[in-house]
Amino acid sequence: MGHNLDIQSIYVLVKMYELRNVKLVADSLGKTSSAVSKILAKLKLHFEDPLFIQTRNGFEPTTFTDTNIAHFEQILATFHSIQHSDFDPKTLKQEIIIYGHALMWDNFGDALYLAIRKEAPLAKISIRQWSLEARSRLVEGENSVAFNVYDETLPQVIIQKPILEVYPAFYVRDDHPAQTFEDLLDYPFIVTRNPGWNEVRYPLLERLSSLGHKIVPNVEIENTQAIENIVRDSDHFSFTMAQLTPKGCRVIELPRLSDINSNCVMSFHRAKQNDPQKDWLYKTVYKVLSAG
Repeated sequence: MGHNLDIQSIYVLVKMYELRNVKLVADSLGKTSSAVSKILAKLKLHFEDPLFIQTRNGFEPTTFTDTNIAHFEQILATFHSIQHSDFDPKTLKQEIIIYGHALMWDNFGDALYLAIRKEAPLAKISIRQWSLEARSRLVEGENSVAFNVYDETLPQVIIQKPILEVYPAFYVRDDHPAQTFEDLLDYPFIVTRNPGWNEVRYPLLERLSSLGHKIVPNVEIENTQAIENIVRDSDHFSFTMAQLTPKGCRVIELPRLSDINSNCVMSFHRAKQNDPQKDWLYKTVYKVLSAG
């Protein structure tokens, strides 16, 4: 078995491992299904292994592929690192795509944009809302990043690099009658609905329910500013990160839980783990969030 493979062939192999579908691989790489099939056939001969076995649920990797996928990913990561070894944000002209939910942008969007713009004045900056479509793009290899709390449902192909620890808490207006967590149960609960993050389930509420504290939302709204206004003007309560308590409101602490805190993370595709641009973005957002 020789080692005269080209980078594009390895990229096809890694994409096939991620997507398990020839057509999806072809679409993501701008190739035809026939071209992808030919590359996979060449790889099978080269490695003397089927690489993927077709089942009723799609193509599943062989033991050889499972065992060596990390090596192939490392080859790609090293290649990308070589390409960007002279990275300088001041000369960067490509688009920087950043996803996050409304709470992130409402509190840090302006500061983050200005910090990035200051260091990368020539780049196009796209700050976007997180969604299921954005999630798919990230998983499929889009050169973008996302900022949010750690998401256990994201696949292993996405790296979630911790930035800082966050502390969830309920909040009410300053003169709200409730003083304790138990008092809140008598008042309407309004929550932020973020497509792609918590539109199906709320991990915090599930954790509280498992400990006997069942709280059911009465209202779901995607706009965090609207929620904050409703809380300030009524007896509703909501939850946020303790560090981000809205003006005119106060925190009511959660029951003492050993595992309730989460990490705010920067998420990006594993193939980009050695990309200097990602290191620069991480350091920039760390400074912004830490200062906030």
